[in-house]
Amino acid sequence: MSESTISILTLEQVRQLRRFFLWVAGIVGIVAIVATVSAAIWRTPTLIALMILDWVLVVGLLQAWAQTRSGQVRVALMTSFIALVLYGLFGAVILPNVASLMAFAPVLAIVAMLPFLSGVVLRRLLIVAWIAVVVTIVLGSQVRLFPPIPEVLELPFQFAGVLGISAILLLQLWLFHERLLGVITQLRQTNAALEQERTGLQERVAQRTADLQQALAEVERQMAEQSRLLAENERQRELIRGLSMPVLPVSQETLVMPLVGELDAERIAVAQATALQAIDRADARHLVLDITGMPFVDTTVAAGLMQLVQSARLLGATVTLVGVRPEVAQTIVALGIDLSEVTTAADLASALRRQRVTA
Repeated sequence: MSESTISILTLEQVRQLRRFFLWVAGIVGIVAIVATVSAAIWRTPTLIALMILDWVLVVGLLQAWAQTRSGQVRVALMTSFIALVLYGLFGAVILPNVASLMAFAPVLAIVAMLPFLSGVVLRRLLIVAWIAVVVTIVLGSQVRLFPPIPEVLELPFQFAGVLGISAILLLQLWLFHERLLGVITQLRQTNAALEQERTGLQERVAQRTADLQQALAEVERQMAEQSRLLAENERQRELIRGLSMPVLPVSQETLVMPLVGELDAERIAVAQATALQAIDRADARHLVLDITGMPFVDTTVAAGLMQLVQSARLLGATVTLVGVRPEVAQTIVALGIDLSEVTTAADLASALRRQRVTA
């Protein structure tokens, strides 16, 4: 039997098991006293052996009772099982005429252990008990080691065996009835507690539902407010983007677009869209890109500028790049960026003069 099976036993079950061992020991003790008196009167080897066997079983049951008192439930169960199985086997050899009654000893051991066994152990012990029953019957029918008891004792001994087995079975049924009543009482108490808990749970669920509905309404209000703020924020961002990348008309055909700060992919796309829309709207022929305020130019920025130059050409406008500082020029050369198709100027004034001369 596993330790986990023993650990779930209640104190009441252990007390009932202890009581069972004590009462069965008392019943067997009465039989042992009868056997002792009979052995003292007739002094036959059969009665003496039966007396010894009865007292050995009494000692085994008392040992199991003591082990149960000390908390060794598993050891006590195995002790009683072994004692009853051996009692049946040796009893069939001593008294072959009552071998059928002795075969009940392993069954009684299993019945006593049923409330305390787990599935695997129960199956194994059932097999052992069944084998013990078969062996007991075979021994009683085939083995004759002791002379038969006096004829006058045969009927009393059979009667005593039936009474003893019946008493043990009835005792076990009574203990089972007590356990069943205890389980039913506990189930009723548990059901009452569960019903009370269910009522309380329904009240808590109703309260939680109301709280959740209120919280949901608050969340929806906050989400609506957040959506409004996000829309306002997006509108402001669009406005800031437009202000951060202005396109300034300096003449009827020339536009100036200063680029300030770091450019990422998003700002480059905005710059391209803003510049192309301004060129198309103003029907401009020249666009001056002032990158004086840009701290650096990388491959992404250069590719974006080249796309802007090519798109502007498709609209019929030329692009002049202004404000290429020395460190930016070094970076462009180091990156291997080809800006040969782009017109450059040292500053905005030079670019505008060039545009006037060209015009």
